[in-house]
Amino acid sequence: MKTSIHTEVSEKLNTYMNTLEDQGYFNGAVLVAHENQILLRKGFGMANFEHDVPNTSTTKFRLGAITKSFTAVAIIQLQDQGLLNVNDPIGLYLPNYPNGNIITIDHLLTNSSGIQDYPAFPYYWEKTMRLYSTIEQTIESFKDKPLQFAPGEGYSYTSSPFILLSYIIAKVSGMSYQKYILDNILSPLNMRNTGVEDGRTLLKHFASGYSICKGIIPTEYVDMSLHAGAGGMYSTVEDLYLWDQALSRDGILSQQQWEQLFGSNTSPFGSYGWVVTEQFINNKPRKRVWHSGTMNGFYAEFNRYVDEDITIIVLSNVSLTPVDVICECLAKIVMGEEVTPPNPISRINVASDELRKFAGIYNIGEEETTNKDFARATELREALDKLSSIDKPKFAVGLFYKIFYQHGIDPSKTVVVTYEDDTIYLFMQKNKGAWFKYEIVPISKQDNLLVCTTLHVKEQIEFRIEPNGRLILFHIDPHGHRTEAINVFPMHGG
Repeated sequence: MKTSIHTEVSEKLNTYMNTLEDQGYFNGAVLVAHENQILLRKGFGMANFEHDVPNTSTTKFRLGAITKSFTAVAIIQLQDQGLLNVNDPIGLYLPNYPNGNIITIDHLLTNSSGIQDYPAFPYYWEKTMRLYSTIEQTIESFKDKPLQFAPGEGYSYTSSPFILLSYIIAKVSGMSYQKYILDNILSPLNMRNTGVEDGRTLLKHFASGYSICKGIIPTEYVDMSLHAGAGGMYSTVEDLYLWDQALSRDGILSQQQWEQLFGSNTSPFGSYGWVVTEQFINNKPRKRVWHSGTMNGFYAEFNRYVDEDITIIVLSNVSLTPVDVICECLAKIVMGEEVTPPNPISRINVASDELRKFAGIYNIGEEETTNKDFARATELREALDKLSSIDKPKFAVGLFYKIFYQHGIDPSKTVVVTYEDDTIYLFMQKNKGAWFKYEIVPISKQDNLLVCTTLHVKEQIEFRIEPNGRLILFHIDPHGHRTEAINVFPMHGG
């Protein structure tokens, strides 16, 4: 009986994911397992668009912050060996580290150290991420920054503490972080397609990472030496399932360690590389152990519903993809909730002069008070023209921010719609604060209403023209979050 149920669920999972792939909404690999039965294990789309190489279940993807779960287990192992204690102040291992006498290893593991986040520093995107860096050099970049709060008195999601943990692992073990993880975790678990990336080793079956600027574009280069135990690992969905099994109740952790990591809900920022919370699915709260990870061009999520014995791993090499929404939909399918795949896009034709009217700079939540100022209107038209003509390299490195600042536009409160080559594009901030430009597709039109969907990510856009001529954009993202933005000026007489 159970086999037939699993077969039916497997078919539904395949149908859902095949639909996402067919409509261009997913590119990556997925694994879904229930009660030690793998229900879906498959690659979708391309590992490399340039060479038409497809993704498979053994394609390697960057994991970003999912790396932290491996770093945490390494610390637990070293504590078991008597080489450190999580209650030790980090000054024992980094003698000259500021506040090293009051910051403990446990503070690092629980995002409660107060240490600032090195990827958030100025010039990270333009310069820092592109340069080789030893763990010691990365530590130097943030060690003298003031704490955000006293250790243990707050929480903040940062990657810097896991760089310090990488250093501590190397110091007490007498080997590099990379070698320790390989020898003590990956090899014993037979995770042959997983490792810590250094950017100089040839990795076969390794996916390329992509972003979206009108269409698929290669992501910006990042030197992976910078991220070590904070985000430097790669893996496959199959290997991560081995990791999931190792972290089960009868796996590599003692019962006490398992309870410490997964027994109680954590802060929203996570603890020991995992966030433990509840998710309401099919009319019931479900205990969810999860973490996501991003790294230039990659977006990953690892979900474990420990009471139901369900594992869902989604790895994408297109960073716009809402992997968290996909994970939740797959979980709903396994738990018996009805999930309807998106319908195919049915595009309608809209005349070019009509489409052009919807281009503009939109303020989120409020109308600019100077909307009758002719000089301001001219300035914003100039800004829109620049944003519409910016090329892909300048887009990719974030030079459009200069246009915002030069013209007094707050990027945190702005959505831009550009008109280019008889097509309109949505230019806005998305996952983890990154900007994307992707096509808006008209699907329905009335006198004062244009309803649209988008390519590359399933969203709904509505443009409404009010009786007073004001143009409002309503944006509904894959999570169902609704944003209202008002066109600052009619850019083309609309």
